[in-house]
Amino acid sequence: MSKLASSRPAIELRNVSRRYTDPGGRSVGVQPTSLSVPQGEIHGIIGFSGAGKSTLLRLVNLLERPDAGEVIVHGDDLTRLSAAGLRQARHRIGMIFQHFNLLHNQTVADNVALPMRIAGADPARIRERVQVCLDFVGLAEKADVYPGRLSGGQKQRVAIARALAPEPHVLLADEPTSALDPRTTLDLLGVLANANRQFGVTILLVSHEMEVIRRLCHRVSVMEGGHIVEQLDIADGRIPEGSQLASWLSDFGAVGPAASPSPATDADEPTPRHFALEAAHA
Repeated sequence: MSKLASSRPAIELRNVSRRYTDPGGRSVGVQPTSLSVPQGEIHGIIGFSGAGKSTLLRLVNLLERPDAGEVIVHGDDLTRLSAAGLRQARHRIGMIFQHFNLLHNQTVADNVALPMRIAGADPARIRERVQVCLDFVGLAEKADVYPGRLSGGQKQRVAIARALAPEPHVLLADEPTSALDPRTTLDLLGVLANANRQFGVTILLVSHEMEVIRRLCHRVSVMEGGHIVEQLDIADGRIPEGSQLASWLSDFGAVGPAASPSPATDADEPTPRHFALEAAHA
């Protein structure tokens, strides 16, 4: 993992809340909670189903507008911006979704170009960025291919290239590996880690897979009942003993690895435990 580029917050959520009622009549979402993510950090969010992870993530670019609190991204309070100002601010916030969200009637290159075209970027600049980003994710030869001819891992690489094309300061990732097999998951984690190192982009990632969090993130926030209940430094890949997260792993986690060992993993290293939060509800 890279060293953090700066201690200046890239993302600040100050006492944000967002509540709504689910189909079962339960009040769910985010209770008043705060989060600060330094510039250049890869920060994970983990928790049980219904803990508020994805809602919290979507507050960062105001896909979910908070009922209360402040959302500050690189010094801009997004909750106070005009509609035009918010659109401009969102150009600096990329997002990767669980199910790729590609346009299947558009080529790979056109999908990557889409956010820049929406922003009205110069066509020559768009072509340049599409080439750079497809080279970065290793899919330059697929530029004229349609998404239906790609594997799941290739589709997610296209989604990463699309998110990086406008040169965002912040990259949001909502369960980006949950639809992928273990080997492909490892490849995608490498792409995200390289994006952090090469471009200095701050990454905020939601996952229920502890192995994804452990391998990729510098720090992790643990959510329960709509609150962040714990924040841990895991840059060395270890979960501090005595933490809430360690307790959850002890109770629910020993069901096998979330991913095959990476080439950098010592063959004699014990198999890492998978944070089977979803299995805990089965």
